[in-house]
Amino acid sequence: MIFQNDGQSSIFNTSWLRQHPKTIPPQLKALREEFVRHFPSENLRNMTLDQYAMGKPESFCNWLEFKTKVLGSISGGSSAKFGVWWSKSENRWRWNSAYQDEEDALAAMKSGICALIDATEAQQFASLDAVGAKMLGARRYSLRAKPLYLYFPDHFLPIANPEHLRYFLRQFGEEPQGDLMALNRQLLTFLRSQALSDGFDTFQMMVYLYENHPPQKGVAAPVETALPETPSKEQPEFVEPPSSNRTKVFISYSHENRDELERLRVHLKAAQVNSRIEWWDDTQINPGQDWQNAIRKAIDATRVAVLLISVDYLASDFILDNELSLLLGASEEEGVTILPVIIGPCLFRLTNLARFQAVNNPSTPLSKMTTHEKDEVWMRVIETIVNADNS
Repeated sequence: MIFQNDGQSSIFNTSWLRQHPKTIPPQLKALREEFVRHFPSENLRNMTLDQYAMGKPESFCNWLEFKTKVLGSISGGSSAKFGVWWSKSENRWRWNSAYQDEEDALAAMKSGICALIDATEAQQFASLDAVGAKMLGARRYSLRAKPLYLYFPDHFLPIANPEHLRYFLRQFGEEPQGDLMALNRQLLTFLRSQALSDGFDTFQMMVYLYENHPPQKGVAAPVETALPETPSKEQPEFVEPPSSNRTKVFISYSHENRDELERLRVHLKAAQVNSRIEWWDDTQINPGQDWQNAIRKAIDATRVAVLLISVDYLASDFILDNELSLLLGASEEEGVTILPVIIGPCLFRLTNLARFQAVNNPSTPLSKMTTHEKDEVWMRVIETIVNADNS
């Protein structure tokens, strides 16, 4: 859409511009400056775990996600997106399984962030996505974009979602090019080339975009779960990370819903023609085996948990105590995907599970569906599992 202002054409909504300033509000500018004072870029390499990690007050990650949320949100996902974090429930450090221990994870995160800052200071914008993918992880977007905006607000928009950036570019007829930081720079360069952009700072540009071109509901943020690639020989301080041990699908169900379990297993077996999917359910516990230990080991290896939700499931103390509590902890702290499938009428919406998007509408459980409709739901489950395995 093109707007007219005193005979001058512009992509900017002139009515919005007349009612809003082009510069960041003073209190938010002060907040960004306070962050920089707390965490000078030249001191980042010396951060301790307590100074860096989520779960600790006044930490770098706490400031990134919560204290500066108004300067660009990176909400969503779990603490795992920061590489290492303090688990209050377990009273210990946790870290992505790509790293040997908490100090190894911290060193990797600090080195990646500092490399991005160094590249920006050298005006090497074209290298930022390659540096971020190699040293932080291909989809660890929050740590790639948020610090760079806070330290270099003139060079970047405070937007850390690549799908939103692609959406905004297409709104203006531009073809998106590259990954997160390339998209960020592409959009900023385009906006600055337009009439009426003089004096428009990057924060207010972000506000303008979300208020005038809000992304559609289907334009979702990517899950930040990918692991760092193997470092090159030019970076000897890094050790090749082991692959993640979270590779399996865990099926949590009530024995009253055994028929639904069997149908899901048929779909899982069919999917193995093209994709290797490993799954676990309690029918794999052998006679005489320590069932509690078997469940814990399976959850420790879980990447996606499929929950077959029914009134029997929600009423099961066994599931709550031995499966669900562990799965929710793994979701919060390590990014395990929770995938509810509503089997029968129940009060799913009133439980704490309702924060996870169900595969089917809770008002239309599988018990109300035809066989064909049920199979379509199971197909969506398989597609979600395969997409999670490929992320």
